[in-house]
Amino acid sequence: MHEKKKIEEIERNRSNTRKFFKESGSIKAGFKPQTRILSDDFGNLITEEKEVVSHFKEYFNQLLNQPVVEEGNETIYYHTAEPKIEKPEREEIDNIINKLKNNRAPGENNIVAELLKKGGTEIRREIMEMISIIWDKETLPEDWNTAVICPILKKGDPTKTKNYRGISLLDTCYKVYSSLILERINPYVNEIVGEYQSGFRKGKSTLDHIFTLRQIMAKFYEFDKELHLIFIDYKQAYDSINRDKLWEALEVLGIPKKYVSLIKGCNNRTVCRVRFLQEMSETFEVKSGLRQGDALSPTLFNLALEKAMREVWDGRKMEICGKRVILAYADDIVVMGETREEVMNTASKLLKASKTIGLRVNEEKTKYLVVARRSPNTDHITVDDYSFKKVEVFKYLGVNINSNNDMHEEINDRIACGNRCYYSIMRLLKSKLLSRNSKTLLYHSYLRPIITYASETWSLTKGDSKRLMTFERKVLRNIYGPKFDAESQTYERRNNQELQELYNRPNIIAYIRSKRLEWFGHVWRADGQVIKEVLINTINKKRPLGRPRTRWVDVIAQDIKNIEEASSFDDAYDREKWRGFVMAAMALNGPIS
Repeated sequence: MHEKKKIEEIERNRSNTRKFFKESGSIKAGFKPQTRILSDDFGNLITEEKEVVSHFKEYFNQLLNQPVVEEGNETIYYHTAEPKIEKPEREEIDNIINKLKNNRAPGENNIVAELLKKGGTEIRREIMEMISIIWDKETLPEDWNTAVICPILKKGDPTKTKNYRGISLLDTCYKVYSSLILERINPYVNEIVGEYQSGFRKGKSTLDHIFTLRQIMAKFYEFDKELHLIFIDYKQAYDSINRDKLWEALEVLGIPKKYVSLIKGCNNRTVCRVRFLQEMSETFEVKSGLRQGDALSPTLFNLALEKAMREVWDGRKMEICGKRVILAYADDIVVMGETREEVMNTASKLLKASKTIGLRVNEEKTKYLVVARRSPNTDHITVDDYSFKKVEVFKYLGVNINSNNDMHEEINDRIACGNRCYYSIMRLLKSKLLSRNSKTLLYHSYLRPIITYASETWSLTKGDSKRLMTFERKVLRNIYGPKFDAESQTYERRNNQELQELYNRPNIIAYIRSKRLEWFGHVWRADGQVIKEVLINTINKKRPLGRPRTRWVDVIAQDIKNIEEASSFDDAYDREKWRGFVMAAMALNGPIS
């Protein structure tokens, strides 16, 4: 009965996006009771709420205060003329307040973003005055230094603190201030941070590196060259940054001293307290790492990593792209090399440089992979004092990278992920209380994004296309149900044509085709950038005998030909015309050739 009422509520809220997905998400996730018990290191149960919160406090205190690494090269400062830094203006503050996201949990003082947005000019004037004072003094008010940590269970035993991650809630007014600093330093950051870094950068996404890596892998495999990869994982990367080394890095990289001082003020004397089961712990000071939940933190991490990268790079470039041999998405880093020795040398330099800013490699999670037609007979690679296990498959930025560059394995994995999600919402898809429009919305919002993640980089075969269509039809048959035959008084399974007529939208293959063409337009217009260089360049080597695998660029050429035979790749420079191509691709329902 309770679930029935929930489903009826979902249907009523179809036009209210937030409520619709909140209710449907609760059914998808299922009932997960919150534990009120923890166990200590000796297996003893902790049942008192105050003791539970205190135990969490000790755990996060240890986690967020990493040992400081005091080694590294002497820092060389480059003195340049300091630019004149203007004080914040009211218009800047108003714009930042207007951009604050609604329905976000507030910090310790319970001031929500909606209050600042709708509180009138008086509140905004007070915030402006307060930020002006802080701007001059370069010191935060005490309550802005405090973060409230809410432990959230990841997976595993709910009585073990190691299975929880902390979500930090910061003061909303502080978020305005830190966003102001971020907007001021962004022009410098864009000039400083190299193209190898795609994490938390405007106009960049995981797709940039997934595409780059797949293009490099495909061409190395096609021309029978080995590609050696080390996927580096750091222990508690954001919590381990040495703050003193970070301040040095900011100055060395050319961030104006005024902004460095303001950023220091945001990270000095930071304290946290844990909230769990309505209980609040005592505060504890955090002396290392970056503030979780702070808009500045991802950018500061990128700058710290940039300092390390500049010590690593020796000018070596890959033949296929003429660029660096490292890709990074925030702290997800992959080192590439054409030989085992090359990748060992680069990784060694990176690990040493990373250590100087506080980053420590996670030996267990760092993996070595070789893309080759004939895999080398080894089970590990040794870099300095570390031994990294060789694997055949590695999940990088949510996609499977495998040693034989087989795209079919990735598509099978995406379908398997889609099936897990499908069974979690099957009750909703089969419910007679939900309309077909609501069920279709669930499919487009929950299932299709999982199935088609990074599909822009796929070069599908007819077999891949068939498997994807089979999955979609399985979902649609649940949405539309069987048809009733009045003559025989029985229900019959709908055929594929009937399903498509009822669905009356582009099928999943047409959707993938349009996304791929849209991405190609972005890549083709990116002159001089690595995503285009890896596409247009090739390897100076004779291709082995035998039919090559389907190339991504050949699939694009066929898609364009199917839409307009006289067109060429350069049509992508005409954004309006290319938008028409993308829309036309949606209309080409049918298997991928």
